[in-house]
Amino acid sequence: MGVPLINLKPLILQKQIATKIAEIARAIDREYQGKDLVILMVLKGAICLAADLIRAIQIACDIEVVQCKSYGSGGTRRKALQILGLEPLELQGRDVLIVDDIFDSGHTLDGLMQAIALKKPRSVKSLVLLYKNVQRTVALRPDYVLFEIENHFVVGYGLDYKELYRGLPGVYIYEETE
Repeated sequence: MGVPLINLKPLILQKQIATKIAEIARAIDREYQGKDLVILMVLKGAICLAADLIRAIQIACDIEVVQCKSYGSGGTRRKALQILGLEPLELQGRDVLIVDDIFDSGHTLDGLMQAIALKKPRSVKSLVLLYKNVQRTVALRPDYVLFEIENHFVVGYGLDYKELYRGLPGVYIYEETE
């Protein structure tokens, strides 16, 4: 089959992301100073954001990971949310900051926050790289948003298309070409 021919249009440059991360890191340092912070990275998409964020914040924190799956191998039909890796985490009485790549429908982050609440953390907040301006049925809004975007399919900086393009340094609009 091979890799499709594509057109990538730059949407958010690496320098813009770095500037926003530095700004958000200062806010996190202020908010969580003296608290027991757990940064919970949602794999695989948040890997670049989480790595840059933990290097930018100055306060001590634990780093944990979970993986969320809501689509089967077909990739288009939503199924029940599966959260892998949450069960062994000790979150009771701790401050949890979920770091995810994109807030699209909101169902994944909403489900994850509900599951974490069952572990009785002191607080649960969320941070996303991208917030898509789309209609949604979930009332949740992430606590920290680096960028708002229109309804584009995007890749890069952790975001993928069929596991490709995660390593691009910025965020790009992905379009297949004929």
